Amino acid sequence: MVRPVDTPVFSVVVPTLDEAPWIARTLAHARREYSRELLEIIVSDGGSTDGTVREVPAGVHLVTGARGRAAQMNLGVAHARGRILLFCHADTLLPEGWVEAVQAALTRPGRVGGGFQPRFEPARGLTLRLLNWPRPLTYPAHWLLFYGDQALFCRRPAFEEIGGFPEQPIMEDLELARRLSRVGKLVRVPLRVITSSRRYLDHGPLRLQLADIDWVTRYAFLNASAEEIASAYRGTGEPSARSSRRRR
Repeated sequence: MVRPVDTPVFSVVVPTLDEAPWIARTLAHARREYSRELLEIIVSDGGSTDGTVREVPAGVHLVTGARGRAAQMNLGVAHARGRILLFCHADTLLPEGWVEAVQAALTRPGRVGGGFQPRFEPARGLTLRLLNWPRPLTYPAHWLLFYGDQALFCRRPAFEEIGGFPEQPIMEDLELARRLSRVGKLVRVPLRVITSSRRYLDHGPLRLQLADIDWVTRYAFLNASAEEIASAYRGTGEPSARSSRRRR
């Protein structure tokens, strides 16, 4: 594909599905004072019925397609022009200086992508306060610890080399990080993105955290397929697919 001379450095892709209360603030935190020559923002909607698309302001590229977070992010990239791709969940706020931080993180040779430190708000209860603790719970730059609510980013050539997000029902973020780690080095940006803790609070922070660890362990080490894990989520309801922060 031949891209225009005025190709922006960054493309921010935001997948949405019924996120009307969150999307305007998320987009404002992504845009900040950065110019459109530096970055473009693409909202990839999967069929919202709550007015989400009406909250998307002028200057943001809106695309619509089939529901499914992986498919939506791949669709967003198909319409993107940036050399660096960043994937931001609709309830995640990018911090001040995020562009400069990502640029600095990718300056060293061999680095292909990474993510930010997460912070969950509101931080009610011991589990969420511990997850937000700066040390010793600083997340290492290992593919097993990169998830979608950390605003994952990568160089476009690396994304294209690995074939984009695998269009599977769950764990697409973890799988992207694993595949990126095979073609280059991942890096952890020290700045914190703020992600809503709504699902933790709805289903119990400790319970959901333990469930996430269980599902990741099964997927990464016990050869469980994404379809098997998604089926287990749907079958148990405890804490079901509706509650997983990595499910769409």
